Amino acid sequence: MGQPFFEELSTLMYPSGLLHTFGVNGKISGSIGAVGEMQGVLPIIHGARGCGFHYRHSARRRHQPLYRVLTSDLTEQEIILGGEEKLRETVRQAFETYRPDLIMIIPSPVSDILNEDIRSVAHGLRKEGIPVVSVQSELFSHRDKNYSRSRLKALAGQKITGDNRLEMELKGCGFTEVLCALVEQVMQPCPSIPQSVNIETVGWGCEGRQVLREIGTFLEKCGITVNCWIPSSPCEKLAQAPAAQLNLVKRVRWARRMKERFGTDYLHLGGDGRYSGLDGICTFYRDIAASLGMEEQMEPVIAEAQQAALEATSEARQQLAKHPCALVTRSIQSAPFQLKRYVQGYGIPVKHLCVLLTPEVRRNMAIDQETEEKLLARIREAAALCGAGTQIWLNPREEELDRIFSAVDAVVGTDDATLEGRGAPLIPPVNETISFSFESYIRTVLRLNERMEHCRQKPDLLLNRMDFSSQHYPLHNSQNNLAAKELWARMWLERKEEL
Repeated sequence: MGQPFFEELSTLMYPSGLLHTFGVNGKISGSIGAVGEMQGVLPIIHGARGCGFHYRHSARRRHQPLYRVLTSDLTEQEIILGGEEKLRETVRQAFETYRPDLIMIIPSPVSDILNEDIRSVAHGLRKEGIPVVSVQSELFSHRDKNYSRSRLKALAGQKITGDNRLEMELKGCGFTEVLCALVEQVMQPCPSIPQSVNIETVGWGCEGRQVLREIGTFLEKCGITVNCWIPSSPCEKLAQAPAAQLNLVKRVRWARRMKERFGTDYLHLGGDGRYSGLDGICTFYRDIAASLGMEEQMEPVIAEAQQAALEATSEARQQLAKHPCALVTRSIQSAPFQLKRYVQGYGIPVKHLCVLLTPEVRRNMAIDQETEEKLLARIREAAALCGAGTQIWLNPREEELDRIFSAVDAVVGTDDATLEGRGAPLIPPVNETISFSFESYIRTVLRLNERMEHCRQKPDLLLNRMDFSSQHYPLHNSQNNLAAKELWARMWLERKEEL
């Protein structure tokens, strides 16, 4: 099993949220990220040479460059007259030179504009005995620009005590396009293996590799085998993925396609909410049990693991309960589940919840007054359920923040360096990763307790002296950066009729 490329992006140096929010990195990056997780697969980008040079070392994989990337090296003449024959020659030469288990053709904006029929090219080359598949472009741009807005409005209409999973279409994601290509051109019908699952391997947090192993071990205790890690398994194993009874997935579209093609059911694990905190981890395994018809068999194992986690963290949670904290978040939609996680999951008394919702976020996410009120109602509902007596603040003023921070022992939920030195030390959320395993919960609580015991304000750090933009953290507060951010918003978020 390869190392999920999101693992490094959860660090403060290359946070995934920053790259997705402010970067125009192209969907090729997602496709390269998927292929980089696969074993024995050679990617060929159907485009100009510069595409291969850039995307093997793109922002999404800067920590782990994928140097083995080829291109069809389209010239100006081929871009004008068509490059399908050039692509055929490139694939033949690549197979003769490298003999990979599989060649994957990745479209580029150039080939999309030309409307190149790379699927027919791949089909013809397979008749020549070359193992090659083509990725089908769904959208020209990286993703539907209204996706985040639609998702936020859908969340606003949900109760926080409900399922809280949204199976929304996210077209134009290069990663998902690669997984769809595997479903359609690599996977084959095969006999079903009872009590078995496939697990999508990317998006499990900064301890992703370790957590995936822990999930596999726990499922094995329950009598469930992991048939295939998608897409991190060898090609011959990916071909046998339909043998599993259930897919555990972060992205639903490829799983829907696999269900339509092979009948394999799936369990969507996206977003905060249902699987948040220790109770959420138990719910995760109970949902698997329900999907496989193994509730009676798995419940004692889940209960035993939950009790062991509570015992292992008992002393730490008692210590954390002595430290009143303030929770600061820039995500009004995730705030209810963050509050639940800190209060019920870690035992931290959150006395103040500060939601920072800038005018620009309201504009870019199309948050109207009705939607904002619904989102705030969800936060108030979460505060009432947690019973921590949390006071909720929306965009508190500077003097209010100073007063809030001076009344607590620490600030959690944010790594915003502009808030350092204002009365309470920051404990960044990078220390608080929970990713569906009981062991990850134990590590997080113990790590949080250790940080709480030793935390102190660090106003003298060079990081705190940098001129970050408080409105657009972590962007640096310079005219060029802010102009680039505004240009990005107008290009990628504003609908044409709204300009």
